[in-house]
Amino acid sequence: MRFFGIGFLVLLFLEIMSIVWVADWLGGGATLALMVLSFIAGVMMLRHTGISGVLLAGSAMKNGGEISLYQMLWPIRYAVAALLLMSPGFVSLVIALVLLLPIKGKPIAQMNTMGGTFGNANNPFRHAPGGGDIIEGEYTVTTPSEKQKQDYIEHKPD
Repeated sequence: MRFFGIGFLVLLFLEIMSIVWVADWLGGGATLALMVLSFIAGVMMLRHTGISGVLLAGSAMKNGGEISLYQMLWPIRYAVAALLLMSPGFVSLVIALVLLLPIKGKPIAQMNTMGGTFGNANNPFRHAPGGGDIIEGEYTVTTPSEKQKQDYIEHKPD
């Protein structure tokens, strides 16, 4: 925590220098356009994340045979990348692009044959064998007729 402030100042300096270097290389208008497009992409990514990020982590844990810590942290990486895209500068843009790379690490959890993790066969959230998540049935939607409504109003108990 001691070096957090120093690191932040170094990042701020690098961001300003990257803007100056890109503006010198491409021109001011192109640099501004790239920064605006980066900001818009970050906003769209944050709008897209929502509850789907949590559901993505849950489905990765439930459906994958081997899950790495890097895959589990995907929703967090995605949100941090979106915030970095929204910040002006090109160092944060490069860091955001690195966070968005589909890198897989070593698996931290092995799924057993019963669907639970770490040998937990009593997991209530596991899939039943044989596609037990499909429930078949019929239903009908009924609306009260006008006569039934009138009978209810006339004979309403007090």
